[in-house]
Amino acid sequence: MKKNILLVSAVAVLGMSSCSNEVNEGNFVDKTDAITFAAYPTKSRAVDADITSDNMKGDNFGVAGYSVNALYLYSSTNKGTEQKYVNSSTSWEYANMADLKFWPENTMDFYAYFPYSDNATFANSNATPGDVVMTIPNVDCTHDVLFAFAGNQSKQTRVPLTFHHAFAKIKSLQIQMPAEGSVYQSGCQVEVSNVEFVSTKTKGDVRVNDAGVASYNVAASNATLAEAISPVVTVNNTSATGTLIDNGTSAKGYFFATNDAAVNNVVGVNSTMWDGDKASIGGKLSESNLVYLKLTCKVWNGEDSNKAYYVGGDSSYGEVYIPLKGKDASDNTVSTFDAGKRYIYNIVMKDNVGFTDEGDPILTPILFSVDSVDDWTDVTVTITL
Repeated sequence: MKKNILLVSAVAVLGMSSCSNEVNEGNFVDKTDAITFAAYPTKSRAVDADITSDNMKGDNFGVAGYSVNALYLYSSTNKGTEQKYVNSSTSWEYANMADLKFWPENTMDFYAYFPYSDNATFANSNATPGDVVMTIPNVDCTHDVLFAFAGNQSKQTRVPLTFHHAFAKIKSLQIQMPAEGSVYQSGCQVEVSNVEFVSTKTKGDVRVNDAGVASYNVAASNATLAEAISPVVTVNNTSATGTLIDNGTSAKGYFFATNDAAVNNVVGVNSTMWDGDKASIGGKLSESNLVYLKLTCKVWNGEDSNKAYYVGGDSSYGEVYIPLKGKDASDNTVSTFDAGKRYIYNIVMKDNVGFTDEGDPILTPILFSVDSVDDWTDVTVTITL
């Protein structure tokens, strides 16, 4: 269908700006035939918080629609029509009424994204199965990004859009030394200056196909999810818990999902979490594509005048590697980071603080066993006088 079908005349646009939801006479717009939307994020300002049903209203979203597999509802800039929340009418309306279209006779497919400032682009057609229809370009995971798909929609008052989160998130990360552990009891101290979730992806494009499933095109300039800890955090037998990351609902800690199949409407980058097994590394962690946590830190115990350093030194830091695969509170295996999930990690340093690049334990205690005790040998001495 041609892009210019049902273009709104200038006279009609003037009328739209003041019309109500009722059928009006005198060439005013009948909104009962207009394509309008209702938006629902999957979890209850784009740049400073996780998006919820309420704070989504503080920004705008973009949406495009296809009729008979051709673009029908779109903007002149090919970014999709901009939708804004109007408090006075408690509904989503067109930011530019010149973008408004009316329902055709056939059904339509709609693709939407949030926030509108991300400037998504749309293909001319969504006819080919599996093809990318909507692209949100050059995302850098500095804010929550949402996408939505509503297919085979017929004429209705408002098209319901359910938005999905495009990224996974690290909500919090803390380290802990339980009192019953040998690390705590031996007086070990761990000082952390930086954390990095190695092999994560945070730059590229989010692409949504004809069925509304998102995937990623990772940028060559990709950066991993990392955060400097300032001031540094130290845990020991007087301060047994330290918080390294506390992102809460703030717009921090996002990254591309790692799963290799569609989970929560997103196909990830197919990265494997390290499980803590040395045999699964096949060399060095730093030379692998495995996803793991790297702590830049110092580890030592002993008196200040005679410290024994196991990682780093008095004026230097070293690296500790920690697996991320494990069990959640419901005893489910966590083997991938899935979009729309916020992960809360508690690293328990009970008898070890992590692993080397080769996968060996950092702390291997010097322990002893008694294998045997020499038998006494009797010596009989005879002295003849």
